[in-house]
Amino acid sequence: MTKTSRLFHGVLLVSAITLSVTACGQKGQLVGGATPQATIAPTPTTVVQSPAPTPTATPEPLKQKKVKAFYSDQDEMKLIEKEVTISYKHDADVYEAALNALKKSDDPKAIPLFDDLTFTSTSFDKAKGELKLDLKFGPKTQLGAPGEELFIQALKKTVFQFPEVKSLYVLKNGKQVDSLMGHLELPYPIKRPN
Repeated sequence: MTKTSRLFHGVLLVSAITLSVTACGQKGQLVGGATPQATIAPTPTTVVQSPAPTPTATPEPLKQKKVKAFYSDQDEMKLIEKEVTISYKHDADVYEAALNALKKSDDPKAIPLFDDLTFTSTSFDKAKGELKLDLKFGPKTQLGAPGEELFIQALKKTVFQFPEVKSLYVLKNGKQVDSLMGHLELPYPIKRPN
């Protein structure tokens, strides 16, 4: 095969490919008006749509309330009253939020009596006006007699600032006890003072 005939075959081949490619763009028509023997159906393309972004549920805003919180002075001789702002989700959580405010103080002269204590449960019976607390003491919560007196006073003043609370039932580690720290008798229940 000569160089010229190879070149000629190459040109014919390129022309045939070009015609085929151009003919693909023509629907049902071939060069010269001939009808096609078979048509190639276009492959359907699948479009995957991202799901519409679901609106994220906005968290329920926290309610806030100013309450009185009670701490000890540095000598455990008297209570110091502070106004604090507590945050809570539901109305039933307001008591636990107020009690948890007793666990920390921003004032170095107001010493928290409840900092090593956990409120394991807090429940309020609205119909009876009864607030029930279960306390779990840490090692630093064991106070002397004056500290225990202030502790009980702070507890009473904190819960009885809510007018709907008529009585307070205090448990220690799920049990009714005669004394929280062994120095003072713990009434069961503690009644709202008149």
